[in-house]
Amino acid sequence: MKIAKMNLETSEDDNLIRIFISGSAEPEGVRKLVEISDSICSGKEKNIEIDLSEMEYLDSTCISIFLKLHRFQRQKNLDFRISNASEKVLSLLNLCSLSETLS
Repeated sequence: MKIAKMNLETSEDDNLIRIFISGSAEPEGVRKLVEISDSICSGKEKNIEIDLSEMEYLDSTCISIFLKLHRFQRQKNLDFRISNASEKVLSLLNLCSLSETLS
């Protein structure tokens, strides 16, 4: 079984950063997600929405990045939302106490 490459696309408007993630967690994609996360945490004060509608597999590194972003957003009193997660990804997020961030 071939693992689908992890792809990330971002878009921004005045108060929202959208991150669309597809495929499966793999080193190159995770590095890009870390870069995006670091950029957000180093000064962008906008709400965040992460769309996982085409995400096939998350690993612990992705989950730790989501938790870091969630904590950062809460400290800044900004929204953090994960949307459109598949059943498999959703069950993993629920196990990691990220269920309140799901819409």
